[in-house]
Amino acid sequence: MIRPLQSGEAPILAAAMAHMDPWRRLGFSDEGLAGYLGRDDAAVARMVYEVEGRPMGLLCLRSPWLRGPYVEVLAVVPDGQGQGIGSALLAWAAGQDGGNLWVCVSAFNTRARDFYVRNGFAALAELSDLIRLGEDEVLMRKRLR
Repeated sequence: MIRPLQSGEAPILAAAMAHMDPWRRLGFSDEGLAGYLGRDDAAVARMVYEVEGRPMGLLCLRSPWLRGPYVEVLAVVPDGQGQGIGSALLAWAAGQDGGNLWVCVSAFNTRARDFYVRNGFAALAELSDLIRLGEDEVLMRKRLR
């Protein structure tokens, strides 16, 4: 089931993310991620994929952004990986308004890059030093219309 993030879930998901790449390698902390997840921002939908009452996946979707929404965060906890949760969250995102669905993925994160390609995304540009010096991000787009 996909539903909005509840405030008490932000610290739990933030702690899980901070110990997973790419967030770990990029130097994100539990507190920083929890602050982002708890911050009021009417332009960002924060959605959870729940399995048996437990949040297993997270999608933070900014809209509008360049003729379509932008995936700011897509995370699946280790126990939920490989079960279609990430793809289900992307399908939900693709159902929002706009002709494009956007994401930036760390260049070193080949597993995530392959995941996005399997879900219909194409790489458009490499952005050097965007989040952290010495690390590149890849801007990817999926055309929705």
